[in-house]
Amino acid sequence: MSFRNPSRNFSSSSLSGLGQRGSMFGSISSSSIGNMANTMRPHVNINSNTFSPDDKETMKGLNDRLAGYLSNVRLMEESNNTLEEQIKDAMMRKSNETGRDWSAYEKSITDVRNQRDGPQRPVVLHVNELFPAGRFESEQAMRQGVEQDLARLRKMLDDTYMSRMQLEGQVESMREELAFLKKNHEEDVANMSTQINGSQVNVHMETKNGVDLSEIITNIRTQYERAAQKSQEETEAWYQKKFENIAAEVTQNTEALQTGRTELNDRRRQIQALEIDLQTLHNMIRSLEDTLRETEARYGQEVGGHNNRIQQLEGELGQVRAQVEGQTAEYQALLNIKMKLEAEIATYHSLLEGVGEDKGDNDRVDFSLEQALYAAPPPENSKKTIIIRQEIEDEEVISESLHEQNTAPLNNQDACVEEDEETPAEQKEDEASSDALEQNE
Repeated sequence: MSFRNPSRNFSSSSLSGLGQRGSMFGSISSSSIGNMANTMRPHVNINSNTFSPDDKETMKGLNDRLAGYLSNVRLMEESNNTLEEQIKDAMMRKSNETGRDWSAYEKSITDVRNQRDGPQRPVVLHVNELFPAGRFESEQAMRQGVEQDLARLRKMLDDTYMSRMQLEGQVESMREELAFLKKNHEEDVANMSTQINGSQVNVHMETKNGVDLSEIITNIRTQYERAAQKSQEETEAWYQKKFENIAAEVTQNTEALQTGRTELNDRRRQIQALEIDLQTLHNMIRSLEDTLRETEARYGQEVGGHNNRIQQLEGELGQVRAQVEGQTAEYQALLNIKMKLEAEIATYHSLLEGVGEDKGDNDRVDFSLEQALYAAPPPENSKKTIIIRQEIEDEEVISESLHEQNTAPLNNQDACVEEDEETPAEQKEDEASSDALEQNE
């Protein structure tokens, strides 16, 4: 279907283009507009000569509004493309600056884009999508293992400290015992020396073999001193060996304690590093959540504005469609009237020229006196009134009848066309007469 005037061209192709562009909003389909155009195409084919000046202005206004809608749609498409390019550039710059792989966040960005382009739907942020869950679980398991090792080392440290205290107490008691034994030994030696020095026995025996008592006492003293010296050496050796064993145990425990402290410090540093990493990840999650909320709010506002614009365009398009349908119905009615008038005029010409007399009985048309009077040429300056009766059912013309009469002129206006509805019986009679006239023609 084409509506043409010297300045505009409003065709079904432009309507189809509007349907294709409107499909991005999910409200207008090209098939519906194409079907509307196909529905109107077989019935109406009117050139610019048929339009009145008002109709031309109306169609010109419709063409202007449609061109405005198409320009708005193109602007919206360009704006969406610009936003997508800006998002891609920002993501590329951010990935190049930080040197990190942001592929894990592309799904969230895709959801935001789908929310912007399609119907608005909630977007839920999953922490497992922001960073790998396996790393968090492994770090948590490592932290638990470190805590268990720390508890075990603390217990070992306490046990080592207690054993050290016990060993120090034993060493101190052994030292006291050794000092006490030394003191007792010295006292015993001093007492015996005093007794030996204080006891002087003079024995004079007249025998052959005289016994030197002083030599005997000296020998006894020497033996006693040797026994005391041996006992002292054995005691000192035993205590020295005991001290060496205790010192070895203390050294071993000290080394174990130092190793435990070193390992404890390493574990503490690891825990601090893990806590810093965990805090960094929490901060990153919060920043990403804030960014996502801001993006949702911004694109929600944009989607709301686009939805309002779509509703406005849909309302205006509905008005345009209603106007086009009304004009199509009006054009169809005028075309039917024109065709009926041409058929009636041809019939009247044939009646006036006497063509109907040469036809057979099957093609003969009976005229009444009233029709003959109507067929007479009208007087000068007379007004010709055409009465058309139509039967309309479901907004379609079923039958139509036409009556013409001449009256005195009232003014210099054109012929008046009156339409009224008839009963079904009259409409059927008019339809039969119209069909007969069309066959005669």
